Formats: sequence, C-alpha cells, structure tokens
Amino acid sequence: MRPIRGLVKAPAPTIRGAVTPPFVARRSMMCAANTEGENLLLGGVGAGLTESILDVSHDMWIFYTRDGEWQRVPQSEPWPSPRRCAGFTAIGLELLLWGGSGIEQGEGGDVRYNFLNDLWVFDRSESRWQRLEASDVSSRENLERPGPRYTPNLHLLNDEIFLFGGYTEDAVGKRKLNDVWIRKESTWYEIPFSGPAGFSEGSGWPGVRYGSQSSTDGTSVYIFGGFSDEGDHNDMWVYKDGRFELIHGDSDSPAVPLPRYCAAFDFYDGGLYLFGGRSRRNPKANYSDLWRFDFTERTWTVLQDHGTTDDRGMATPGYHAKSSVAVVEDGWYLWGGEGPHGHVSDFWRYSFTDRRWNLICPQRDDDPIFW
Repeated sequence: MRPIRGLVKAPAPTIRGAVTPPFVARRSMMCAANTEGENLLLGGVGAGLTESILDVSHDMWIFYTRDGEWQRVPQSEPWPSPRRCAGFTAIGLELLLWGGSGIEQGEGGDVRYNFLNDLWVFDRSESRWQRLEASDVSSRENLERPGPRYTPNLHLLNDEIFLFGGYTEDAVGKRKLNDVWIRKESTWYEIPFSGPAGFSEGSGWPGVRYGSQSSTDGTSVYIFGGFSDEGDHNDMWVYKDGRFELIHGDSDSPAVPLPRYCAAFDFYDGGLYLFGGRSRRNPKANYSDLWRFDFTERTWTVLQDHGTTDDRGMATPGYHAKSSVAVVEDGWYLWGGEGPHGHVSDFWRYSFTDRRWNLICPQRDDDPIFW
C-alpha cells in the first residue's frame, strides 16, 4: 500500500482479507478509481444514519484494492461542501467533482437542499482539493456554463470534460434535463441540439431524464435509461464527435434489461455491464440482475438473474441501487447504496475474467432499517 500524504489509517477488524468499511452505510456516495488501482469515495446521503436528503456528507475515503485496506483523507481547506449525486470521475491521479445537490440555510434559518454547479479537482499526490469554478445560479440565464443540477453524467472524453442531463429546480420549475456540455481549455461549450428528442426509434437526441446510467471507453459515452415524466426507460445511446446515435429505443423485450434508474453501469473490454437499480415509477420494483451488452453483436446477455446466488450456487449481491462503483483492472467494485430496507454497507467485487462475484466484506452491524 502507498498511502498519500497526511492519510490516517482507519481502525477496523479484518474480515476475509479486507477491513470492514469504517464509515456508515449510505446511498449516492460518489466513487471513482485512479490509475494506482485505488477506489476513492466521497460524500453521499445517510452519514447521520437517516434517509433525509438533507443528511449529506463530504467525508472522503480511499480503498486500496491490492491491500484490502481503508484510509480516510483528512479534511483541509479548501474542501467541497457536503453533497449527493454529483458528477465524479478520475483523470489519471486526479479526480474531478462537479455539481450535485447540497444544503443551504434559507432566509428563515431553515435548512433546505440546493443544486450546485461548482467544479473541483483533487490532487492525489498532495491530498488536496482545488476549486476551479464556484457554484453560480446565474449560469442558468447566461448559458456560459451548465446550470446547477444533480445526477449529471460526467466523463472524460477525448481529454475533454463531457456533461449530460440531470435534474434541477429553479425559476423555470422542476426540470429533467438533456443538454450536453463540453469543457475544453477551461471553457464550457454547449453542443447544439439535433432532435427530435425522445426514447424510441426515430429520435435523434435522448429525451430529458435524470438518474440515467452512463459510461465511457474514452472516445464515446454510452447512456442507458433513467427516469422522465413519462416513466422509467431502458433506451440506450452512444455519443461521439458531437452527435448522438440511438442504439436501441425503449423496449419491453425480455432480451433487454427492464427500465430502471440509478443502477451500476460500466464499460470493460468491449462490453457494457449493468447491475441492479430500481424503478422510479414503481418503488417496489427493485433489481439485482446483471447484464452485458456486446458491441459486436449489439445484443444484451443476462449473466445473472434476480436472486442472491448465481448458476454455480455462489453468493451474489441482492438488490442495490445508488451504489458506489468503479472498475480496477479486471474487477468491478460495488459498495453500499440503497438496499431492500435501507442503506447498506456490504462490499463486493465482480471478476470480469471469471464472471463471478466475491464478497469482500459483509455489511456493518449498524446498517439502518428505514422501510
């Protein structure tokens, strides 16, 4: 293990070669993996053991995948404010954090949630955050940068920052979004819309949505599903060179994953992997299935149906949504999120090579029960 400057080792018992996560269960905790093979996690909802969207945090942790140990990054100014559902991605040894939903005090002193569009970079070698852009609600009107929102799809694309969609509440109203922005050389550019927007065949641009799943291979961004005023979706798009292409529209075919939002979604070795998530329209429709999309055949294959064991009788994760996920080498790491009765803290690794889940450590004893 190569600790970064100022890190404090977290005391915790060893379980199956790894230590139990030293922070409590929560959902919507941002996660990314750097080139050193480390998972970095920040913030989320539930650090105070409640389900309130005002219970947001900004503690930051690193999991060393090669040593199975956790360490906390000591907080020092400047530091991002508490938030949930932000854009979060790794660029080499750096992390980018954009926007999300935090908290603020209203005129009467009450605490309320807000929406952010600030931009931060974390230098892993120095263990320090730097704010590149402050949050600015006026950007909704001047259109010089993306407006505040949460659940944006944020990726590094051809050495530029790509941002799509999300949800906001402003003077215009409560809105799902489908705008695309590129940040190049410290300047944001909005990509011209080329419609019609929608979710089915004949659409030329994704319809408005939030909670959509997305990933990138470095040259293209792939977007799947999410939720709009029309309901849950399972359409899939690819964005490249300023244009969207519809791979497939909304479908009720059993050969396509059911519509959902806030699932785990990542690219690995020529395929896209989708796990879990839930329905927004029907809150009792919770998923624990695992799928792979093959680009050569342009087809989905179900690798694991809903359940807690695979076809070899090996344990698999149950229902998870809004989990923290990242790819490190040939492993897909999934921590916590929302489970069947509240926030969960179990920690899993999926081997893309063996196509098998491994439980790194079970949930903590203090995982809350909310529903």
